[in-house]
Amino acid sequence: MNETEIQQIIDYINNKYDKEIPGPVKFIVRRKAKKISKLDLNEFPESFRKCTLEELILILKDSYEKKLLKL
Repeated sequence: MNETEIQQIIDYINNKYDKEIPGPVKFIVRRKAKKISKLDLNEFPESFRKCTLEELILILKDSYEKKLLKL
């Protein structure tokens, strides 16, 4: 993936959620987001690493609707 494509992804996330997330929530999310740097892909189950983004989003949506996620 080239730098332009990576920047498009970052810009999309920043623009999408900058408008929709209130300031106090952003503060909390920023504190938790620091954990991203500690992620180790080798710790993820193989099924998680092999699924596409589309599959992951559908899994998350379905699991959320069925109240299976502990968020």
